[in-house]
Amino acid sequence: MTSETLLEKELDELYAKVAHGERRGVRVGLVRRVLAYGLKGVAAGGSLVVATGQFTPAHQGIGIAVLVAVFLDGLSSNHDRLIAEVEAGYAYKAIRHRVKTTYNRKVAPYLKKLSQAGNATDAEAAVERLQQTAAKDLADAIADIEGLRAKADIKALRRLSLEEERAAAHGS
Repeated sequence: MTSETLLEKELDELYAKVAHGERRGVRVGLVRRVLAYGLKGVAAGGSLVVATGQFTPAHQGIGIAVLVAVFLDGLSSNHDRLIAEVEAGYAYKAIRHRVKTTYNRKVAPYLKKLSQAGNATDAEAAVERLQQTAAKDLADAIADIEGLRAKADIKALRRLSLEEERAAAHGS
């Protein structure tokens, strides 16, 4: 295999990771969004029913449903994770679009030269440089996006720690 073939394979793999990250951001974001709206609807709707004094016999059950909804939302850190997933999806979409359009615009003239005799060596080198740049840009962006997603996940998990809450309450 030539280095160009390996580079093309790497680019294909990076584009596939970006596409997967974009789909994941959309899919997980949608699930978390539905969950967030559902839980907020139960909490707000139930609170409104109790506050208006309607359905007095069901107040205890409604109160329990509101408490469970608020508890599940807090326990899952849904809002923080929803934002992180949606941001990641948009970031993947943006980097895919930016790298692909930049690469395609710059590589087109060299591909034309490759089809003409006599210019192949210079054009091949230029195409390979552009592929290397595109691969580096994609790899760096993937690392950045996944790093931000991981930070958001860790932050959400830390919010669940009772020990950290106790330490914050005691000023430690």
